[in-house]
Parts: sequence; C-alpha cells; structure tokens
Amino acid sequence: MIKVFDFETCKKIGTKLSSDNFFDWVDFALKHKTDFQMPSKSRMNQDDGNYYACMPCMYEEENIAGLKMIGRHLLKPGENRSTMLGDILLYESDTGILNALMDMEYITTLRTGAAAAHSAIMFAKKDFKTVGLFGLGNIMFACIDVLMSQIKDREITFKLYKYHNHEERFMDYFSKYPNIKFELCDTYEETIIDSDLIISAVTRVTENFASDECYNEGCTVIPIMTLGFQNCDLFFDKVFTDEINQIRGFKYFDQFKSIENTTDVLLGKAEGRTNDKERILVYNYGLAIHDLYFALQFYRNSLDLENEIEYCYCRDKFFMI
Repeated sequence: MIKVFDFETCKKIGTKLSSDNFFDWVDFALKHKTDFQMPSKSRMNQDDGNYYACMPCMYEEENIAGLKMIGRHLLKPGENRSTMLGDILLYESDTGILNALMDMEYITTLRTGAAAAHSAIMFAKKDFKTVGLFGLGNIMFACIDVLMSQIKDREITFKLYKYHNHEERFMDYFSKYPNIKFELCDTYEETIIDSDLIISAVTRVTENFASDECYNEGCTVIPIMTLGFQNCDLFFDKVFTDEINQIRGFKYFDQFKSIENTTDVLLGKAEGRTNDKERILVYNYGLAIHDLYFALQFYRNSLDLENEIEYCYCRDKFFMI
C-alpha cells in the first residue's frame, strides 16, 4: 500500500496545521542541513522557457528519502492548470520501499512563503514596523500568515503595491489582525521608500524595481523569486542565502560585500544583522530539504485519511519467463 496525496488532500491537511509549525519546520531543516543529503538540482531545458527540475534529498535520521520533480510548462489552448506543477516520491531510506506519491503545488507554495517569513524574522530590524509588499499572490499570503504568527501583537503597517485588485483580497484576509494597518501604493518606489522590510513575490521582472536611493538605511529586502533587486547586490552591506552554491551564477555574485549561509548564522558560525543601519538582502533559492521535511510532516498528519492504494512492489526473486 502507498499513500497518494493529490492537491486537495494536501490542502486539507495544511489548513488544519498551525503557521507556527511551518516556521518551526523551516528553522529545523536549516539548522540540520548538514544531516540531510542534498545533491545539486538537475535541470532539463525545453523550448519557450519550459523545463523540468529534479531535486533528490535524503534524511536518514527520519528514515526518509524523496525525489521531487517540478516543471514549468506554458498552457496549451483550452488547458486549465498551473504553469508550475510538481510531485514528490517518498521512500523509506533503509529499504527503498515507496511510501507515498504527493502533489507538491500546495506544499511548495507553503514552504516558499514560510522560508521568506523565517528570513524576515532573522534579518530584519528587531522593531521593524513598516513592510512593503508586491506580488500579492498565494506565496505572499503564506509568507505573511507565517510572519504574523511570530509577531502577533506588534503594530505593523503593510504598504501594498496595487495590482489587479489583489490588494483588496489581501486586506480583506489580513484585516483579522487588529494591529495591522494598510497603505496602498501606485508605484514600486512608493512601496519601497521608508519600508523597514521589503518582500517581493513578483514572478516576472525585466528591470530593477527602484533606484538605490529608495532603500532606507537598515532595510531588509527579501526577493522570493530572486528578481528585481540587482542594483542592491552592489551596495547592500550583507547578503544571506539558504545555499551559497545555488546563487554563484548571479551576475554580481563576486561583487557582494558579504555573503553567508543562513544555516551558519543559525548555528552561530557567522554573524547575522549586527546593527540597525545595515542594508541586508536575502536570497532563498529553494532547498530540497524543505520540500522533503514538509512532505514528511504532511505524511505524518495524514493517518486519519483514506488515501491508500494497492501497490505491489517486487517481494520475491522472479524470472522474466
């Protein structure tokens, strides 16, 4: 028997879990990164910017191995699906037995947003109060849900870049927090100026969002999709990342003033923010350890679900004829 988790099953599990859980899972995986085996992602490119990426990972401490396959494919006429689709296979690491097939659309969105929120708590000024946001889609909702779980009582102003009325949905959802205020902005520059923390989940960018002078002393910038802040690469004081080797190909990598892995900061091997004047940039490129660890937790929280199917793997020596 194996468990099969389609999108709706994952969503059902996820909506019953606490945002505190998601923050803790991100934190745990980063702190224990060296306990995971995580080979480099492999990528197969196709026409029109389409591609597949393969992300293997193993965590023997929990007897789990996984292989995530994710791809981007433009819609064909009449199709109704996301352009990004992904799945993960979960195995017992000591036997190789397949335990689960899991859709990763919901989990990828969740872990990506949670990782950004974790970075905000780690690297923003401790008393940050003004947060500029653009790209108010699902990942940003996940990010701010997790962020607010960590700063429930703080007075926060969210400056929202207006785009296709997404800001209305955002304000409607997060108005449940009485300590939140909203400001609507017509330009990226307006959103960034005077913001202590800037988070972007915009998926397509052809140029930088704003000129250098728009970024206040002491601000923290988290580009969830790693886009739109190349000018910041050249003058921000510090850059942090979930894995340095994954961003070595960035255009200005060799011109960063400082670059450290977030894991080293968490383990006390490197300094994080040391004062309220440093401008800090955080690039989370995405780690298979988070996919695997989140998938494992969803698997553990599925014990009451009837989502098993017969799967007969080879148990005996066999002959082809």
